[in-house]
Amino acid sequence: MNKIPSSTPLGKEEKPSAAETLLYIALKYKTAIIGALVLIVCLGGGTFFWMRQQQASEQEAALQLSRVTPALGVGNYQVAIFGEGKVLGLKKIAAQYSATPSGKMATLLLANAYFSVGEFDSALKVFKTLSIADNDLAAAGLAGTAACYSNKNQFALAAENYQAASAKAENKALKAQYLAHAGESYQQANELKKASDLFTKVIADYPGSTGAALSQRSLWQISGNL
Repeated sequence: MNKIPSSTPLGKEEKPSAAETLLYIALKYKTAIIGALVLIVCLGGGTFFWMRQQQASEQEAALQLSRVTPALGVGNYQVAIFGEGKVLGLKKIAAQYSATPSGKMATLLLANAYFSVGEFDSALKVFKTLSIADNDLAAAGLAGTAACYSNKNQFALAAENYQAASAKAENKALKAQYLAHAGESYQQANELKKASDLFTKVIADYPGSTGAALSQRSLWQISGNL
């Protein structure tokens, strides 16, 4: 079994809140995504037996997920990822129940767990396999991908994925925040014109938001270098 430290400082001040935001979004929208995906399955047809099988698989996946999420809550990522005793880890739940809504949720939480302990390559690999219908959850996955690239100092890729996350998200506060992070990524890449354009857009399109406040602060920082 691979060993993962119980917690790893993410270095920059913004990074912990990004991970916490991702986990919050995942937990907040869990019911909605399960309902949406189950509805899609039902509308898609198929035999009654197949539907009963899918329902049973989802119930089992949801049960396994409920057993491991307390480990996430206390930052015990070793158990959260790999499991312990009769508690299946997120890695196994995501693989074993990949076709179920809870299995997809496990995939998102697994990527977030890897990110939280600084395993950015592992997190990136999992984020890229994510396929979720709910737009805000899908956006969270793109933002997670962007955060991984940022931690790998691949700022142009980070900016692209943050912009994609902003476009995908339905929540306006998230759209603004992701776009502000995209601007920050361009700023770190020293592409100040692109950064300035994004900061200006956030301030104009999302006044009063946290993203607008971050953008205004960053715009002041780079104004003398444009």
